[in-house]
Amino acid sequence: MLITIAFLTGVVFWTFTEYVLHRFLGHVHKGKNFFKSEHLMHHAKANYFAPPLQKVLAAIIVSGVLTGLLSIMMPVPYALAFVLGFAGMYGVYELTHYRFHAKDPIARPFIILRKHHFYHHFHSPQKNHGVTTRFWDRVFGTFMRVEKVTVPSRMPLLWLLDGREIKSAYAPHFQLSGRQNDHI
Repeated sequence: MLITIAFLTGVVFWTFTEYVLHRFLGHVHKGKNFFKSEHLMHHAKANYFAPPLQKVLAAIIVSGVLTGLLSIMMPVPYALAFVLGFAGMYGVYELTHYRFHAKDPIARPFIILRKHHFYHHFHSPQKNHGVTTRFWDRVFGTFMRVEKVTVPSRMPLLWLLDGREIKSAYAPHFQLSGRQNDHI
C-alpha cells in the first residue's frame, strides 16, 4: 500500500513540476536557462520539440539524482516507486504534449486539454501552463476557461485541417486567424 502511495505521489509531483518548470523557467525567468531556449523555440514553431535524446538524457539524470536524494530520506523501494511515478508521468506528459501538436484527439477530454494548452500558445503565455492537467493553473490563479482557440494561419496544426479548412468536428473549438470561413 505504501509503495502505491509513493508511486501516486510521484505522479502528482510530476504534474506540479511540469507547471513550475513551464511557468517559471519557461516564462517568468528573465535571461537564459536550460529550459527556456527550447521552450521559446517551441512557442515560435508550433510543431517544434526538443530532440528526444536530450529529453531522455535529462530524464535519466533527474531520475538518478532524485532516487539518490530520496533514498537518504526513505527506504529505497519507496524512493524507487516515487521516481517511477514521477518519470512515468513525465513520459505521459511528453506523449500527450506531442499528440496535442501532431495527432487527432482520441477522446473529448483531450479536446478540453488541447484548448487549454493552445490558448497558452496562441493567446496568453501567462495563462494555462499545465499540459496534462488544469489543476495547478486553478490553484495558482493562471487558469483561463477556453471556449474557442484562434490558431494563427501561419502556424496551422495539421491534425486540425481537412485540406485548407478546419475539420468540422473541431470547428466548435478552433478557428484560424484572419479567415472568415476557417480557410488557410
